[in-house]
Amino acid sequence: MTGTERREAWVPVLYLWGAFFLAYVGRQAIFSTFPLLRRQLGFSEVELGLTSTVFLWTYALANPVAGRLSDLFSKKRLIVLSVALTGLCTIMLGTAGSVRSVLAWRAILAVVQALYVPAAVALIAEWHSEASRSKAMSLHGTAQFTGVVVGGWYGGLAESLGWRWMLWMLAAAGLAYTAVLWTALRERSGGSASLRAAAAGAPRYRALLTLTFVAYCTVFVVICAMIWALYTWLPDLLRARFNLPLATAGWVGTVYFQAAMVAGLFCGAPAGDALAKRTRRGRLYVMVVGLALASPFFYLVARSDSLGRAKAAAVGFGLFLGLFNSNFLASLVEIVPENTRGFAVGFCNMLGALAGGVSAFAIGALKARLPVESLFQFGALAGVGAAALLLVVLWRFFPADYRRAHPELSGSAAPASG
Repeated sequence: MTGTERREAWVPVLYLWGAFFLAYVGRQAIFSTFPLLRRQLGFSEVELGLTSTVFLWTYALANPVAGRLSDLFSKKRLIVLSVALTGLCTIMLGTAGSVRSVLAWRAILAVVQALYVPAAVALIAEWHSEASRSKAMSLHGTAQFTGVVVGGWYGGLAESLGWRWMLWMLAAAGLAYTAVLWTALRERSGGSASLRAAAAGAPRYRALLTLTFVAYCTVFVVICAMIWALYTWLPDLLRARFNLPLATAGWVGTVYFQAAMVAGLFCGAPAGDALAKRTRRGRLYVMVVGLALASPFFYLVARSDSLGRAKAAAVGFGLFLGLFNSNFLASLVEIVPENTRGFAVGFCNMLGALAGGVSAFAIGALKARLPVESLFQFGALAGVGAAALLLVVLWRFFPADYRRAHPELSGSAAPASG
C-alpha cells in the first residue's frame, strides 16, 4: 500500500465516526430522561429497564441478518440507509405518548441501527491491513464512547428543552449527515465486489465452527453485560446516592468512564498493532491484560461511598476495558474467513446485545431486592472468568484456528509466529 493509499484509508473511518457518534447519542440520551418518563408517561422501574432491553434484544436478533447483508450487498448503501432510517425513527420516538409506543419505536430503531456496525467494521477491514487495523477500529470506536458521553449530557437537556424536542433536534442532525455520507463515503475499489461474489457461495455459518470464535463470543457476552449495566443504570444510581441534578448525573455517569475508555483505546491500539507484527497472538495479550485489570473496578464503581471514589473507579474500569476493546474487533475479523466478516461481527453483536439487554433488565428487576453492589460484584467475577478463558484460548486453540481462517498461509513463511 502506497503512502497515498494509506492516507486514503483513513478517510472512510472519519466519515463513519460521525455516523457512529450520532447513533450512540440517540441510544444513550433517553437514559438521562428517566425521571421525566416516570413523571410524564408513568414508566415503572422495570419499564425503564425495558427501554434498554427491548432495544438491545431487537438489535441482537437483527444483527446476524444485517451482517449477512453486508457480506452480500454494498456496505456504503447499507450504512447510509441505516443513518437515514435512524433519523426518521427518532422523529417518531419523539411523538410517542405511552410506554408501549416508546418501547415499540425503540425496537424499530434497533432494527435500522443493526444495519450499521457489521457493514462499517467490514468496510474498515477492507481498507486497513493488520498493520493498522486496531488503530482504525479503535478510532471508529471512540465515536461510540464520545456519543455515550455527549448523549448522557444531551439527554439531560430534556429538563429544559423537553424530551421530545431533544429527540427531534437530534433526528434533524442525523438526516443532514445522511447526505454527507451518500456524497463522500467510498468503498475500496474492487474489494467489496470480490468479497460479495465469494460470500454468495460461501457456507453461511462457517465462521462459527472454531473454539476461538466461540470463546470470543462468550467473552463479548460478559463485556456487554458489564458495559450496559453502567450505561443504563449508573446515571440513575449516582443521582439517587449523591443527590445530583439530572444533567449532572448524566454527565458524571458517562464522562469519566468514557474518557478513560478513549484513553485506553489510544494506548491499546498501537500496542496491539505492534505486537501483531511480532506474533499473531499479539492482540490477545493486550485483551487479556485489559479485561483482567478492568473487572475489579466494575465492582468498585457500585461499591464507592463517595462521588470521588466512584469517579476514580469509573476511570479505572474505562481505561483497562479500553485496552480490551481496542483490539477485540480487529482480532475477531482475523480469526474468521474474509468473506464472512460481516456475518461474524453481526453474530457476535447479537450475543453481546442480548447479554446487555438481560443485564439492564435484571438490574431494574432485582435492585429493589438485592444490593446493587452484589449485582456488580457478580459482573466483576464474570469478567475475571472471561479473562481466564481468553488466556486458555490464547495458548491452546488460537494458532490452529487462525491458520484455518487463512488457508493461504499453509506451507508459506508467515511474517508473524503463532
